[in-house]
Amino acid sequence: MSETQAYGRWIDVTRPLRNGMIQWPGERPFRLNRFEKITGPGTCNVSEIETCLHIGTHIDAPLHFIANGADIDGISLEQLCGPAVIVDIPERRDVRPTDLAAADIRRGDGVLLRTANAMLWDKGVFDAGFHGISAEAADWLVKAGVRAVGLDYLSVDRYDAPEKRAHYALLGAGIIIIEGLDLATVGPGRYEMIALPLRIPGADGSPARVIVRRV
Repeated sequence: MSETQAYGRWIDVTRPLRNGMIQWPGERPFRLNRFEKITGPGTCNVSEIETCLHIGTHIDAPLHFIANGADIDGISLEQLCGPAVIVDIPERRDVRPTDLAAADIRRGDGVLLRTANAMLWDKGVFDAGFHGISAEAADWLVKAGVRAVGLDYLSVDRYDAPEKRAHYALLGAGIIIIEGLDLATVGPGRYEMIALPLRIPGADGSPARVIVRRV
């Protein structure tokens, strides 16, 4: 059994926030700036960050697309933490209902989708050809009563999807969306998940630290 598959061991599926990292076109890039440095006794390092909230591994609150939806601070811990299933979809295409029906998805689960998008991160630049969740698959997840849905690129909707139907279906049902996951070395199966965003009242999303462990 590999280290990442060890039962009971927490696995970090978060992408590090770095200067120059892949971002959604047109949004503010991540920038870490150390504006005070240790120069002697009594001094310290102090840094600041500048970023869009939807960068790297992040959580979309319903407010992202739903005018009166919950903000990031309004998401309960029970929705952010709990049982999850990782579904492996290696084909280069959008997620379909048949992919989900074949998995062990239960009501109240978080569903994390490991797709062919994982290889796109190695390019170092945004790839508009990434795959998303089809509208039919999003509807399937809503009917299944899941509490969270995660994908391994920067949007659950394709770049060329003008209506953003997956976002509207999931967030409209109160299902949180986790985007930008790193699932490349984590196998399919059942896990426990903790996904904690920054607590920012009024925010429509937030970078998050997401960890899973096999159960």
